[in-house]
Amino acid sequence: MSKADYQQRLQADGKIVQHTVTALTASGSAGSLAQFATKVDAAEAAVTKAADDLASLKPPKDVASDNAQIVTALRAIGPGLDKLKQAAVSGGAAAVIAADTALERSPQLKTLLKAIADLKAKGYTVGFLGA
Repeated sequence: MSKADYQQRLQADGKIVQHTVTALTASGSAGSLAQFATKVDAAEAAVTKAADDLASLKPPKDVASDNAQIVTALRAIGPGLDKLKQAAVSGGAAAVIAADTALERSPQLKTLLKAIADLKAKGYTVGFLGA
C-alpha cells in the first residue's frame, strides 16, 4: 500500500470516528443520559469499524508498527466506552464524568496518541485521529 493510499484510509477512518465523537461531545447536557448512552454506542461502533479497517490494511513498512499500535489502542478503548455507556445508563452524571476522565487518562489513549505522533514525525497526514 502506498503512503498516499494509507493516509487516505487513515483519514477516512478518522472522519467516521470524528462524526460520532463530535455528536457525543456536542450533546453535553442536552438530552437525557439514555440519549447520551445511545451516542456512546455509536462512538463505540465507529471506533471498532475504524480499528477493523486499519487492521485489514497492509500499511507502508515504515508505519506498520504504528498502525498495529493504533489498531490495538482503538480496540482497547472499546471497554472504556462501554463503561461510559454503563455510567450513563445507571450511574448518573457524576459516574459519567468519572468514566470519561478515566477514558481520557487511559494508557490506551496514550498509546494511540504516541503512534499518531510517530506517524506525523514520519511525514504522514493523519486527519482527525491526529487532532
